[in-house]
Amino acid sequence: MKTLKSIFSFYINSSIHVALAIAALVKLTFLKFEILGGNTYIYFSFVGAIVAYNFVKYANISKLYHRRLTKSMTGIKIITSVCALLFAYFGYQVSLDTWIYVFPFILLTILYAAPVFPNKKNLRSVSGIKIFIIGATWAGVTAFIPIIYAEGSFGIDMIIEIIQRFIFIVVIMLPFEIRDLQYDGKELETIPQKIGITRTKVFGSILLVIFLLLTAFKDDLYSTEIISTVAITIISLLFLWGTDKKQSEYFCSFWVESIPIMWLFILILMQSLLG
Repeated sequence: MKTLKSIFSFYINSSIHVALAIAALVKLTFLKFEILGGNTYIYFSFVGAIVAYNFVKYANISKLYHRRLTKSMTGIKIITSVCALLFAYFGYQVSLDTWIYVFPFILLTILYAAPVFPNKKNLRSVSGIKIFIIGATWAGVTAFIPIIYAEGSFGIDMIIEIIQRFIFIVVIMLPFEIRDLQYDGKELETIPQKIGITRTKVFGSILLVIFLLLTAFKDDLYSTEIISTVAITIISLLFLWGTDKKQSEYFCSFWVESIPIMWLFILILMQSLLG
């Protein structure tokens, strides 16, 4: 039992789970727009997410990770190094145009973690923008770039999808902001710090209503799209209102980060049942 717990902890702490969530959202985009042949980009985004998240978490920047992780750091360094090599391998296979669109998000990730600004600041420490940087990065990597990767142009449905993806990521980040109240300095001015936990949940609920209503403005709207969007809205709402400052160890890092994976499975299920 102790061994299984150690394996699970390593799975979470090495960012494999969050990388799966990102890969799930990329696959979701391909399925929604019936884009074929995107597996290389899925692998590219998966290993890239592991490298990026481990860089952000373990570059002596975040206060959220404690001495208890030192025992597994060797394994995390190894898996990060292997993923960096795989990122280069899959990066060689994607087009130059894809790299052009990926580069700003790589730069944003570096600026998010590295103290390159005056007074040794990074983007994460800039008041009030952390959650929106993450939302923009995830929306870019999982919706904007996959569409460019396959289609090369945008229609109204694609623009709406990118906006929805940004809103969705911001909402599922709110439980993390609530959890991190005990760690984040007041200078960060996160949403829960500024308006409190209850109002943060209300704010997230309003965003979810907008997220859901935007679906109605799509030109090509299928029952699978409607049902899966309604389902994930309800699931996200339940997790948002189930969040508290004091929560179980893996509530956010496993369950909340599983919501994108749930969304993919729901869409696949709906497509298999309804065609």
